Amino acid sequence: MTFDFPIMFVSFAVFIPIFIYDIVNRKKRQKLSHELEKKLFLSRMFFRIFLAFSIIALAGPKWGMSYVPFEYRRGLDIVFAVDISRSMDIKDAQTDRSISRLERGLSIARETILSVTGARYATAVGRGRGYLTVPLTYDNEANLIFLESLEGSLITGRSTNLESLLDAAVNAFQSTSAAQKIIILISDGESHFGVLRNAIARCIREGIIVNTVAVGSEEGRQIQAFENSQDSSSSEMVLSRREAAVMRNTAERTGGIYIDGGLEDASAVLSAHLLSLSHEVEFQQVMSETSRKEPKQRRTFFIVLALVFLGASKFITRLDIKFKFRAAKISLLLLVLIAFSSCTDGKILLLEANYLSSKGRLNEAISLYQKALNYEESSPYAEYGLGLAFYSLDEPESALGRYENSQRLLGIKNENEHRELRYRNHYNSGIIYFEEADYYSAAAAFREALKTDPKRIEAKRNLELSLISLSIEADKPVRTEEKMEPREILFEYLREDEQEKWKSREWTPEENFPGPDY
Repeated sequence: MTFDFPIMFVSFAVFIPIFIYDIVNRKKRQKLSHELEKKLFLSRMFFRIFLAFSIIALAGPKWGMSYVPFEYRRGLDIVFAVDISRSMDIKDAQTDRSISRLERGLSIARETILSVTGARYATAVGRGRGYLTVPLTYDNEANLIFLESLEGSLITGRSTNLESLLDAAVNAFQSTSAAQKIIILISDGESHFGVLRNAIARCIREGIIVNTVAVGSEEGRQIQAFENSQDSSSSEMVLSRREAAVMRNTAERTGGIYIDGGLEDASAVLSAHLLSLSHEVEFQQVMSETSRKEPKQRRTFFIVLALVFLGASKFITRLDIKFKFRAAKISLLLLVLIAFSSCTDGKILLLEANYLSSKGRLNEAISLYQKALNYEESSPYAEYGLGLAFYSLDEPESALGRYENSQRLLGIKNENEHRELRYRNHYNSGIIYFEEADYYSAAAAFREALKTDPKRIEAKRNLELSLISLSIEADKPVRTEEKMEPREILFEYLREDEQEKWKSREWTPEENFPGPDY
């Protein structure tokens, strides 16, 4: 057994004055009746056990081994930090010198967005000062449109301030997000204002990886020193070239990679790196490849024990004690076993994840749902919770996959168990299919939901609407793998389940919220 905070055992010193108090008041207790003295003895003993277990819980006990993945993160939050200073307009990004540094950097950014889907993207631009222009969003099209139209004249100002640009990119991240935070800095590395190492230190503190894409050439090209000079012949010319050392140092210090923007496969290298960070594997692969063994946290065990003994210390004084100490010990042991039979790590994770989800903190909830997948009794509910979270994040395909996983895990259990969860998996899948205008699949899902619980009005109503929608879309081909027409499916369902109820009586209101209708 190990402890996170062994210093907490100093608190056991509180028992010294307690024992002194017991000795001093021993004579007073001898005047009490035998039954009352026994009650007080048990109450004091239980209260002291409560204190002992509380101190042990505060110490953070651990024993036994469990597999823990290195990271429970959902996807990536990526911010493109694009330098749009005047030097980025120089056309020496590649060997043929046909495109400017900015054009080359934007091309790499667009190709990366198209290759790495499923991540949230944002864009920050900077010249004399950095600005967040597109906040983090799953709408990749918004970033693609902005990058397509981005020009160096978007912001006025003199020189380059990479510190301000990185600060603007860092401000795009949400502190509550469980996703891996990544900045892709696109620049030639020249910075004349600000202190870049301050921004790098901030990224290190906040766990942000900075990947750098260095555009331009090592030999560089001449550029006018002053932007507003009218006479180029009399204006002072300065040499602008790629500062590869600056860009490489920025990437290495934050755990990122340095990419030469002049290479043909620059976007492919960057995309491969990002995909390696976001690659999702099955739980068995996580257990064997990306997990580690560590002592299992047992704090909850002692917290529950402490609460049980605290309640016993208060309740025992109200009992008419007619039993011996052995009977009391057996009853207390049974009480502890009952308490722990319903309190498992998986269920605690689900409770916490459900609370975070209800507060809109979906990224944190997803992280806890993924942890709950490790426990057999909670894994079907964790898959369902992930489905709800992905649906809220406007990712219906991922949500459908999670509902299917939940249903697959329930398939090995008794059909009479978890009826509500089985119903919800089918019903929510039907809602998604209906929204995507796949009325055939929606009808099938609602039909499966009604097989699980034939009394649910919302599923009956949505089944009928799905079938009606199918019949209206006469110009669309019907799926050929099924022989029955939509109307025939409805009639078969009515014959098999509750034909008479459907035709002859009104539906009675349900005790639960019926869910969305269409």
